[in-house]
Amino acid sequence: MKMVTIVAISAWLGVLAFLAFVVAPAAFGSLERGAAARLISVVMPRYHWVGLGLGIVALIGILARGETAGSWWDRLPLLLVLLMLALTAGSLFALLPRIEALRDAAMAARAAGEESAPALARFRQLHTISSLSGTGVLIAGAGALVAEALRGRSGP
Repeated sequence: MKMVTIVAISAWLGVLAFLAFVVAPAAFGSLERGAAARLISVVMPRYHWVGLGLGIVALIGILARGETAGSWWDRLPLLLVLLMLALTAGSLFALLPRIEALRDAAMAARAAGEESAPALARFRQLHTISSLSGTGVLIAGAGALVAEALRGRSGP
């Protein structure tokens, strides 16, 4: 079950990295800004659902081993996967709907040169929070992978 957990977390991080470092830059580098934003707004919820699915698989892999009692090191992968799931769910159910609701108004304000428009400012703020959430998933996932890889060896 350890391998199930490692593969699920690795796949999750791979999807996240592909979206962040390939899909988004390609969309914004080759499409008109509004079209790129619409494309990303369609892809993001799907990414989050895939992340939640892979997170549940990772969680099942951890819980099925029954090794979550004991030292903090034994619980670390569980806690990190739970953090990843919480960040992803928060982004999917709280941040993305708010970002989507502001997208058109923010784009209109940007097109009109109204860089201080409230909708644009709030959109940027939520986008920053979303980016930080994704970074948190990436860091927690890397930590969970390291912890999983080292568990059963000497561990700290």
